[in-house]
Amino acid sequence: MQTNEAVLVRKPQKEYKDRLFRMLFSERKDLLELYNALCQKDYTDPDALENTTLDDVIYMGMKNDISFLLDGRMGLFEHQSTFNPNMPLRGLFYFSDLYKRFFHDRLIYSTRLLMIPTPVYVVFYNGEQQLPDTSVLKLSDAFMQGEDMACLEVRVRILNINEGHNAELMGRCRKLEEYAIFIGCVRENLKSMEPAEAIRKAMDLCIEKGILAVFLSQRRAEVMNALLTEYDEEKVMKSLSKEFYEDGYEDGREAGLAEGLAEGREAGLVEGIHAFISYSLKVGKSGEQIVSEMIKIFSLPKTQAEKYFAEFSKNIQ
Repeated sequence: MQTNEAVLVRKPQKEYKDRLFRMLFSERKDLLELYNALCQKDYTDPDALENTTLDDVIYMGMKNDISFLLDGRMGLFEHQSTFNPNMPLRGLFYFSDLYKRFFHDRLIYSTRLLMIPTPVYVVFYNGEQQLPDTSVLKLSDAFMQGEDMACLEVRVRILNINEGHNAELMGRCRKLEEYAIFIGCVRENLKSMEPAEAIRKAMDLCIEKGILAVFLSQRRAEVMNALLTEYDEEKVMKSLSKEFYEDGYEDGREAGLAEGLAEGREAGLVEGIHAFISYSLKVGKSGEQIVSEMIKIFSLPKTQAEKYFAEFSKNIQ
């Protein structure tokens, strides 16, 4: 069972926050610059780029990143600070929604071949886990029976955008390079400061050095809120994947018995569910939403999900 799956919510709420990455590249001209740098193109008309981002898809309490149509390509750009091997599955769900909306008024049962925008899925990664400049995740890596007779594939291109990585790409997109420098500064400050102070000091230093100076000067409060929320997300993801599930797995394995292993996994799963309910209530999700997501993420029967929610929510609210 996966406890660190993406969390999808269909009903946006006013308190949901934007990611910093999404804020930086929300303007068409900036997104076009990033696209040109990535694909080594030289498009000059920002109006040719159509924003297709699904604002009713929420990831861990924040609006999804960026999707768009340009020159026959359906692009999905996401940012991750915690490595997630399940991004191909998340991409499958997301592109399915994109294509459903793209073809909603077209006759897919006609005898004429409908041309489909080519999917381009890129994750910009700046977490602390060591990754190469470029790597690829495939949906087929998770197939229970391998690729034998498989009829579906999703490939995710992971680009490491930490300082010192992908220098050629950074040289073609100055805003992406400055974003990497700013995040690197925040991360260095976190070694000796609380998050709010670390972010504030990093903003001051970068403004002084001309790094994202205009953006940071004009949107200080939004940047602070976005990063604090992202660090909360990162903490929850690490808790779900390491402290709870994996610790329970290791405890069971060390016991050397199949029974101990099962018990360890179960204990880790229960702790993960508790953390998930706590975080979901914190970001304002309804009980109905939480139960629905638990059924999908933890593969629970509805009655069991409702039981966990009733048991844990009364001690959290």
